[in-house]
Amino acid sequence: MLRERVRRLRAVPPAELLLIAVLAGLALAVRAVGRHEYTPDMRIFAVWYAKLQAAGGLRGLGEPIGNYNAPVLYLLALLTYVPGPLVIKAKAMWLVFDALLVLFTYRIVALRHPGWRVPLLAAFVMAFLPTVVINSSFYGQCDAIWGAFGLGGVYYLLRGRPWWGVSLCAVALACKPQAIFLFPLLGLLALAGRLPWRTLLAVPAVLVVLDLPAMLLGRDPVDLLTLYSPARQAPWVSALTSSAASVYAFLPVTTRLPAVRALGDVFAAAVVTGVCWILVATRARLDAARIVTAAAFFAMVVPWLLPGMHERYFYLADVLTVVLAFLRPRLWFVPLLVQVASLPSYLPFLFFDTRHGPFVDLKVLAAFMFAALLITGHALLADVRAAPPLTIPAQRRNTEELVDA
Repeated sequence: MLRERVRRLRAVPPAELLLIAVLAGLALAVRAVGRHEYTPDMRIFAVWYAKLQAAGGLRGLGEPIGNYNAPVLYLLALLTYVPGPLVIKAKAMWLVFDALLVLFTYRIVALRHPGWRVPLLAAFVMAFLPTVVINSSFYGQCDAIWGAFGLGGVYYLLRGRPWWGVSLCAVALACKPQAIFLFPLLGLLALAGRLPWRTLLAVPAVLVVLDLPAMLLGRDPVDLLTLYSPARQAPWVSALTSSAASVYAFLPVTTRLPAVRALGDVFAAAVVTGVCWILVATRARLDAARIVTAAAFFAMVVPWLLPGMHERYFYLADVLTVVLAFLRPRLWFVPLLVQVASLPSYLPFLFFDTRHGPFVDLKVLAAFMFAALLITGHALLADVRAAPPLTIPAQRRNTEELVDA
C-alpha cells in the first residue's frame, strides 16, 4: 500500500505538487491574518482561561467555570501550561480541528470519487470556506471542534461503521449542543434499519466518559451533565435570533416570546419527524448521497426553525453543503446560497465594537437560507415513491376476510 502511494506520488508532475503546496500554504496564511484579532468571544475565553489558570490549570476543571462542557474546558486548561498569549494559543489549537474537518471532507468525497484529485479539491474548498476561516481564525471560536467530529460521524456512518459514527456524533454533542442537529439523521437511519438501535447507547456512554475527568476533580455531576439542557442554555440568547439567518428575521417581535419559542420548537420537531416519516414509509434507498443530503437538510432546517440561534449555528450547514455538492454535483449552487446567507450574518459580530456601514438585511439572508433548504429538501424527497404494500400472510388474510364478512 505504501509503495503504491509512493509510486502515485512520483507520477504527479512537479508543477502540480508545487501548486498543491502553495494552496496548502495559503490555507495557513489566510488563518494567520486573523491571529491577533480579539473578539468578544475571545474575551469570554480569556475570562475562563484566567479562572482555570488561577485554580491551578487542570485542577480548575473541578470548578463551575464557563457555560461550555468539560471537553472544551480541557483544551483551555491544557493551554495554561503552554507559554504565549492566549489569542495565539487558542487559535492554533482550533486550527488543528480545521485540519480534521478538511481531512474528513477528503475522506467522504473519496467514497464517491476515485483517485485523489477531486477529494483534494473538496478539501481545499473546505479549507478556504469563508465561514470556516472566519470562525476559528478571526472569531477565535471553536465550532470546528464539534463540526469536525460531526462530519467524522457522518463519514463512519457512510462506511457502515455505526459504533464509530454514533460515538463521534456524541463527541460532537459533548463539545457543543448544536451537534444535536445531526441526531435526526441517527434517528432516521435507526428507524430505517440502517443503524442498530443498540449503537445509540454510545451517546450517553460517551457523554459520561468525557465528563468523568472533571467529575473526578470535583465538578458536580448533575450540574455538568445538564449544562446543555434547553432550560440552562436559553437565557444566553434572549432574542428570537442573534444574527442567525432564520425564520425569526421575519418576526421582529418582543411580546409573547415564550409562546413563539414553543411554537418554533414544535414546528422544528414536526418538520424533522415528517421528513423522517416520508423516507421511512416509502422505504427510500438511503445511499451515501441521500444520507449526506438528509444531514445537510437537517443542519439547515433545524436552526432555521429553532428560536435563539446564533449566526454560527449554521456552521454544520456550511460544511455539509460543500460535501453535498461534491456527492451530487447538480447541487453545486446550494453551498453558494448557504454562504451568501451565512457569511454576511457574521459581520455584525465581527465588527461589533467598530464603526461600520450598513450590512445586508437579515431578512434577505434568511430568504437565501430558506431557498437553500427548500432545494436540498426537494433533492432529498423528489424521487421517493410510495412503497408497495406488504404481503399479508395467507392465514392472516383469511382471518381478515372472516372479520370483514
